[in-house]
Amino acid sequence: MAAIQVLSAGAVRVGLTDLAAEFGNKNNSEVDVTFSTGPEIRERLTADGAGNDDLDLVVAPKALMDDLVAAGCVDASTRSTLGGVKAAVAVKTGAPMPDISSADSLRAAILGAEVIVYNKASSGQYIDQMIAGLGIADDVEAKVQRFPDACIAMTFLGKMESNGGLGFGQSSAIRGYAPLGVTQVGPLPDAVGNVTTYDAAVATATANRETADALLGLLTSEYGLAAFTATGVE
Repeated sequence: MAAIQVLSAGAVRVGLTDLAAEFGNKNNSEVDVTFSTGPEIRERLTADGAGNDDLDLVVAPKALMDDLVAAGCVDASTRSTLGGVKAAVAVKTGAPMPDISSADSLRAAILGAEVIVYNKASSGQYIDQMIAGLGIADDVEAKVQRFPDACIAMTFLGKMESNGGLGFGQSSAIRGYAPLGVTQVGPLPDAVGNVTTYDAAVATATANRETADALLGLLTSEYGLAAFTATGVE
């Protein structure tokens, strides 16, 4: 089978990496997965003159996938849901676990944090909105650190000398970044929680349709979806 190129949001990294490797080994095919933020995926696929002839499969948040379908970047007939990921809170491993059981307790935890860490991607944009909704955006802006992606954000949090950092990200991503020295506290409380659904679809420009269809079939099979669920993509 031909080598294929996958462009994916980072929230499904752990499950997708494992499944792609398994697919490649079983089919003697190279699967090259590039992880990017939602805004980066949008830019690559929709920018004027964008070269996407090498892309075979795309994994993106539902809202972004809607736009990619409308722009003709992916084959709508292949669009399939992989699961949803909750927005969650993280701290440096070993730090005290803050109370985030309610919107009020989360608000207090944010106000009490020394540093607040998250990314500039779609999930980080939601955290901006959530903090604003809690009425404390102006109060905490000076201690907010926004990073290009979740890996950089969690690396920063894990390397902090103090235990006063509070991080936000997708639950599945935080789990996957545990080796960086971060621990998930839990999902955001229901009152301010957010679930991002991730879809996969074959790229319209694929030159490897048969292989792309086969990989998508694995990802969306009962086995594949169970693998995603085990990593927090539910």
